[in-house]
Amino acid sequence: MTGFTDIHSHFVYGVDDGAKTRADMEAMLGAAYADGVTSLFATSHMTPGISPFDFLTYRKHLDEAQSYCQWKGYAMTLYPGAEVMYTPALQHYAVDHRLPTLANSDYVLMEFVPDISFRELEAALDLMERYAYVPVLAHIERYACLFRGNVVARLKSRHDVRCQVNANTVLKEQGFFRARRIQSWFQEGLVDFVASDAHDVKRRPFQMQKVYAALKKKYGQSEADRLTGMQ
Repeated sequence: MTGFTDIHSHFVYGVDDGAKTRADMEAMLGAAYADGVTSLFATSHMTPGISPFDFLTYRKHLDEAQSYCQWKGYAMTLYPGAEVMYTPALQHYAVDHRLPTLANSDYVLMEFVPDISFRELEAALDLMERYAYVPVLAHIERYACLFRGNVVARLKSRHDVRCQVNANTVLKEQGFFRARRIQSWFQEGLVDFVASDAHDVKRRPFQMQKVYAALKKKYGQSEADRLTGMQ
């Protein structure tokens, strides 16, 4: 075993609400490496039709990040991606296959407004499947509609979809009923990834070692390995 895979982070500077400067990015890369991450995805926010996504700056700064890791001797591979907000304009990007995917695969990390309805969410999944994308639902614990009955299991039975939970959600105390529902997702094997969603080194940091220990204690080593992409 060599390290964790973190599929959700915002370390590329100057493109979203994550790292603001190159120094911020370098600090985040150092923190990720110190936290045991060996595969790190650059999932900057993309909001189709609402605000432009600067692909050129993103790519340039991601290349800078990879060069910095090589210079520092970090045994860490960086992968492209984005955290794509579901908007009415998303279909125009999907039909032309212009959605940024995780490591140039068919997988797209998607987020939604917190109050999205279950019907809207299913419509989004139908849209992605129509254009041969595999949606990865970012931080599923943020969507109220997924707490009403066992709808996550229903989603996964109907669609080719993956589910991601943030590390902080595992580590932070939750309300009783909310905690029970989240725990049921893990116990039923409905969660596919636990990731940092890191934005900086202090307020929203990488916490992969801490979450791995918590997951191992609650669900066993094999599940902790699977959920954190331990290689």
